[in-house]
Amino acid sequence: MSNTQDVDFDPRAMRRRLDLNQQEFWNAVGVTQSGGSRYEQDRRIPKPVKKLLVMRYKYNIDPDAITDENATMIQAILEGKLDTGTLKHQLEKIQRVIKASQQLAHTASELSGAAEAVLTDRSREKTA
Repeated sequence: MSNTQDVDFDPRAMRRRLDLNQQEFWNAVGVTQSGGSRYEQDRRIPKPVKKLLVMRYKYNIDPDAITDENATMIQAILEGKLDTGTLKHQLEKIQRVIKASQQLAHTASELSGAAEAVLTDRSREKTA
């Protein structure tokens, strides 16, 4: 995972910048306060814990919010395969398509109403 090496992994400094106590900081990534204290004393931090730190404190992703549906996208972001700028651009495109679809549906509804009115008028003319 390339991005974890890019993040400052001095956990004590990171925690202090965020103005969190050890329990708040470490519990947010599923690590006990005592385990976190050991990591802050220069004990090697396992890669999975580093990934959780990146998700929680660099990307502000709550690990509890990860689902089967979004896990692949989150992994791609963490691996640098998908950046948030690209996601934002794609979201804007999707929003434009949705807006155009809504306008098209509205126009189709108006046309349907007009066609029904014409057919009703013709039917009345034939019976008159």
